[in-house]
Amino acid sequence: MGEVVAMNSIGTRIAGTIIAAACWLAFIVIYLAFFANGFDFWQRFAVFIASGAIVFAVIAVLWVKWALK
Repeated sequence: MGEVVAMNSIGTRIAGTIIAAACWLAFIVIYLAFFANGFDFWQRFAVFIASGAIVFAVIAVLWVKWALK
């Protein structure tokens, strides 16, 4: 217990990218299906862009750390 696993290989970064993208897609589908009823198009679009920017930043951090090794 308490063991820290580092993401050192390219395979774990690819897996992290796929997982982040799948979670983002699931978030967008669930958000649009259940939570966006009271919002207009531009508010929904803003949530789409903001959440996409967050996921892009997380993925970029994963890959920049690898590229700077």
